[in-house]
Amino acid sequence: MNKNLALVALLNEYQLDFEMYEHEPIFTVDEGKHLSASIMGAHSKNLFLKDKKKSYFLVSVLEHKRVDLKTLSKKFGKGGLSFASKEELEQKLQLTPGSVTPYGLLHDAKKEVIFLLDEEFLQHEIVNFHPLQNDLTLSMKMKEFLRFFELIEHHPNIIKIPELS
Repeated sequence: MNKNLALVALLNEYQLDFEMYEHEPIFTVDEGKHLSASIMGAHSKNLFLKDKKKSYFLVSVLEHKRVDLKTLSKKFGKGGLSFASKEELEQKLQLTPGSVTPYGLLHDAKKEVIFLLDEEFLQHEIVNFHPLQNDLTLSMKMKEFLRFFELIEHHPNIIKIPELS
């Protein structure tokens, strides 16, 4: 079943402009590097993390960035960020590994997942994320992307995500 039908219906209902690009399934940033040449805009890397207190985080950064989890953990004061399990990803966001995306927050009805969006996205007019499945890329203007999260009442924390040097 096409997982993104509800998402597309919602985008259309809210009258948010977007482009959808079909491609082979992409499981890693390296596998998707060639898409940057044909799909305009900023491409993303998305991490689903948890801390020692079982708080969950969805972290979205530009595709080339290597996130410093230790520094990010200290910055947010939660302690010990690590990758959440495949089962936790499915339970919280109804996503599978390789398809992690901020659009999964649509399924976070209890608002249990903290969305951390790297401030560098604000420098780009167009942003690209998987739309709940990894064989498509959803491309939209940054202002529309942010409006989507206002409409579903799941606001991003826009911060400078620390990078490994």
